[in-house]
Amino acid sequence: MFPLDIMHLVNLNIADLLLGLWRGTTKVYPPDYLDLWTWRVLVGNVWRAHGKTVALATPFIPSCFGRAPRNPAEKINSGYKAWEFQIYLIGLGPALFRHILAKEYWMNYCKYVSGVRLLQRWIISPADLQCGHKLLCEFTQEFEHLYYQRRADRIHFVRQSIHLLTHIASETIRIGPLSCYSQWTIETAIGNLGAEIRQDHNPYANIAQRGILRAQLNSILAMFPQLRVREDPEDSFPQGAKDLGEGYALLRACQKTAKPVEEAEATVILRYWEEHGWPNLDDWPRNVKRWARLRLPNGQTARSRWYESQSSHGTRKLRKTTCVTVCSSSLSHTLL
Repeated sequence: MFPLDIMHLVNLNIADLLLGLWRGTTKVYPPDYLDLWTWRVLVGNVWRAHGKTVALATPFIPSCFGRAPRNPAEKINSGYKAWEFQIYLIGLGPALFRHILAKEYWMNYCKYVSGVRLLQRWIISPADLQCGHKLLCEFTQEFEHLYYQRRADRIHFVRQSIHLLTHIASETIRIGPLSCYSQWTIETAIGNLGAEIRQDHNPYANIAQRGILRAQLNSILAMFPQLRVREDPEDSFPQGAKDLGEGYALLRACQKTAKPVEEAEATVILRYWEEHGWPNLDDWPRNVKRWARLRLPNGQTARSRWYESQSSHGTRKLRKTTCVTVCSSSLSHTLL
């Protein structure tokens, strides 16, 4: 009836605990004092340099990942979002903290990250469920040994959130993958409904009515799915796009004239050409017209390296979307 909320547990509760310890902002009670905290490393110039490193990673985080984390040294107390913590601690953290934390603290942290990555999946195999549970149990036990150290003046380190990590696997067995029940979905729904408010003098009644209308519409579509209007994929492509089939499409900009390719690129193209038995192999002049973007079957858009290298958006660096894996009945390659 009350499933465990993995969104706030992983991205806010544990993040607040770990960063509070590493930065030395967690409360200290005598006879304990900060100089005894060997894990307190994110201070002074190290913390500021670490924050800049996080910000410098932004161009290399694909735009389909959502909001990239801001500089935590400057923004962590200014509305830092749960999704920023997700990418920061669960995505970038193992690499960024490797040479900052001592080895035993870094390895303990990596067990937490690995366990969370396994148990946050939408589809979890029994083997991954057991592995993720084992990692989080080891993290919890080692956390108490490394930080708490059975000292009464540090008992506030062992918060309820640490214990809750050991219940993620059992909750997954009880109700299914917790990503299906996390607050991400409901908060997105709240944001969508809030955007539909049109009566400022009575907003709560207005949003309630919008929620009722959406629930009624969803119920009707669930009972009569044939009423759902399915958009023709070809009609959804913008003008000038080239449909490649199977949900893929090339999107402009496109070079007006064919340009030569490098020898290594020509070798790959010719090999692929020959494997598929396409005609006119020997007549190709080693020139191609490069396209800016590729629409994927899941609705996301990837940009080509040619476009990203040519584009300039002032001082703001473009988010990278050049690396995607293309899979179809006859094709499975990574495009760069």
